[in-house]
Amino acid sequence: MTRRSSRAEVRNPVLGLPAARLLQAMPTDTRTLLAVLLLDLAAEARHRSRSSWESRKVFVAAYWATVAVYAGHVARVLRGTRQRGTSRKPFRIAQKGYAELAAASWKEASDLYCERRDRLGLGASMYPEALLLVADTPVGRISYNGRIWLPGDWEPGTEPLYDTRSPAGH
Repeated sequence: MTRRSSRAEVRNPVLGLPAARLLQAMPTDTRTLLAVLLLDLAAEARHRSRSSWESRKVFVAAYWATVAVYAGHVARVLRGTRQRGTSRKPFRIAQKGYAELAAASWKEASDLYCERRDRLGLGASMYPEALLLVADTPVGRISYNGRIWLPGDWEPGTEPLYDTRSPAGH
């Protein structure tokens, strides 16, 4: 059996590209936000790859598998080496009048918001929406029903980023 190199640029070939240094030089909040979004993209791409494979759509499965790998590689370039004590829960749920909560995913953020809502027993008029942040950047808002929307005002026809109505949440 051949041993795999432990050199970082062998394990993650994106590190060998000049643009990788520019990505690592970006402000921490920007890198954190992009890394979270790319890891989410990688997870969704892996899911689509598995579904395509099960449907015998081999070329589509290969495409999504490749998207997942490279999204993960770029996310790891952005994250850099994880510092001790760095949270694996990058989402912060900020809600007026309540302590902030930390979440690892869109689903967990929605679940935590809904658990608090159910525990308090407040109706829609009394229980405030929450702002979902990564670092200090708003990435969504959670409505009373637990759906996560783009930050800002809702408009007719807008699709949620995370939907509690579907099994996968998307």
